[in-house]
Amino acid sequence: MIKKHQKNNEIIKLEKEIKELKTGWQRTQADFDNFRKKTEIEKVENMAFAKAEFMTKLTPVLDNFYRAFSQIKADDPTTQGFYQIQKQLEDILNIEGLQKIPAQPGTKFDPNFHEAISYEENNLPVDTIIGELESGWMFQDKIVKPAKVRVSKGSTKTN
Repeated sequence: MIKKHQKNNEIIKLEKEIKELKTGWQRTQADFDNFRKKTEIEKVENMAFAKAEFMTKLTPVLDNFYRAFSQIKADDPTTQGFYQIQKQLEDILNIEGLQKIPAQPGTKFDPNFHEAISYEENNLPVDTIIGELESGWMFQDKIVKPAKVRVSKGSTKTN
């Protein structure tokens, strides 16, 4: 009778130990799964950051194209070839997620997207973009470089 009681106690003890081991294993499994998910998210974020940094380094090349084209004749065949190269580069960067920030003269200055390099007195309404000095860029809805612009401070002349 005592042996049967000891066996029952031993079985209960082993069942309890199995249950604890199973619970520990399940926790470890869940921790590992959480770690795997967290690592995957960090990997994606790091790749996006590296991609954005690389694309930001290419934006001065586009700015130089824009500056050069503002100084040369558009009807020259060589110029047309360079326009094609610029367009190809822009298309590749757009496909990868880089978008130019609009900053046309006559549009409203927005400090969220534009950086005012100078404020100038003229006949345009206050906070109107006069001209773009350097293009601004966004990557996946985040500003990587604001557009550098000249902004109107209105006219101080009275009639």
